[in-house]
Amino acid sequence: MMIEEIKSLLDLFESKAPDKESNRLVWRFCNENHKWIKAHGLHSTIRDRNLKAIKQGDKVKECQYCFEEVIAKTLFNLTRSEAPFDPDSPYWVIKNALILAKALDIPSEKVVEIVA
Repeated sequence: MMIEEIKSLLDLFESKAPDKESNRLVWRFCNENHKWIKAHGLHSTIRDRNLKAIKQGDKVKECQYCFEEVIAKTLFNLTRSEAPFDPDSPYWVIKNALILAKALDIPSEKVVEIVA
């Protein structure tokens, strides 16, 4: 059920996300498990955006991309690839969701309602 919760978190953030395109891209990946093997490339795309946000000092986008990066890692790891990302990736989803909620001025209780 973790994937449904991740999609619900993405839905929660969509209206305030500075990069709505990235938010929807990650949501679509979550919804299409046959694409999860390509989530390594998704991670690279989001990481590039994150590095640009960091360079520009855009903390809100940085929070969004950190959240989306761990989702991409989690999706890829669910494929049981022989070269997975760090196995703790799923554990960062909630932490990064809480950080993003704060950056977007969304009450943390909304995140907790989804993941509890």
